[in-house]
Amino acid sequence: MTKFPPLTLRLARDDREALLSHFLALDGEDRRLRFGTPAADQVLHEYVERLDFVRDGLFAVRDAEGAIMAAVHVAIGGRAAELGLSVSAGHRGRGCGGALFARAVDFLRNRGTRKVFVHCLAENQAMRHLAMRHGMRLTTQGSESEGYLTLPEATPESQYREWLQDQQGAAVEILRRNTQVARLLWRLYSV
Repeated sequence: MTKFPPLTLRLARDDREALLSHFLALDGEDRRLRFGTPAADQVLHEYVERLDFVRDGLFAVRDAEGAIMAAVHVAIGGRAAELGLSVSAGHRGRGCGGALFARAVDFLRNRGTRKVFVHCLAENQAMRHLAMRHGMRLTTQGSESEGYLTLPEATPESQYREWLQDQQGAAVEILRRNTQVARLLWRLYSV
């Protein structure tokens, strides 16, 4: 049986609350590993409020109920970008991080970004492994690691892959929302 990679969806302003819920659900250690420091709830609220959903790339993998299981924020600054990724504890080992990393790379390539980097704690083995698996060169100084990847130019294949993922994501979101409406109507009229 063929195993398909997790479906990645581009997030929009309407997804701000779902993204905040994902971050708030991370335990203290996961927050520290994702943000490099213990992040209180208020810090996460402020972080999500400042996100630029138009300029930056924000992508997620959702569960069947629509909750975000994993998310990546690609902060673009000129010809370079920084990538920050988190996967909820119960959803690790399912390929969510790899799918989001690949989606972020296509997004950046197709916008002419030439370099992407990650900055993480040296003890964040999951992020370090993911970065190396995707070709990043990692350097570690003290308690911090940085990884850099030079991106090739966009190709018709990378543009098609991004377009296809956008279309698949939109179709799945429509189906998920229609299912929710159908369930609600069923409850209303089956009384």
